[in-house]
Amino acid sequence: MKPVYANTFGLRKVTSPDGDIVEVTLDVSYKYMETAMTLSGNGMEAVSTPAAEQVASLVMTRNSALALRNLLNATLGEE
Repeated sequence: MKPVYANTFGLRKVTSPDGDIVEVTLDVSYKYMETAMTLSGNGMEAVSTPAAEQVASLVMTRNSALALRNLLNATLGEE
C-alpha cells in the first residue's frame, strides 16, 4: 500500500571546480512494499517486493537551499 506522505529524501549537489556548491537537488519520494498474490505448488502465496515512486525533484541554487533551511529552522526550531 502506498503511503500518504513522502517518506524518503535524497540530496544531490553540483559543485564548481573550486569546490563551491552551485546547485542542490532535493529528491522527494516514497518507498513501500508492493504485495501480489501468486499461485505456486504450495497454493496461494503473498509476494512482497520493495517499490518506490518519486514525488518531486526540487532544483535550487545555493541561496534558495539556504532560504529553505532557514524557513524549516524558523518553523520547526533549531536543534
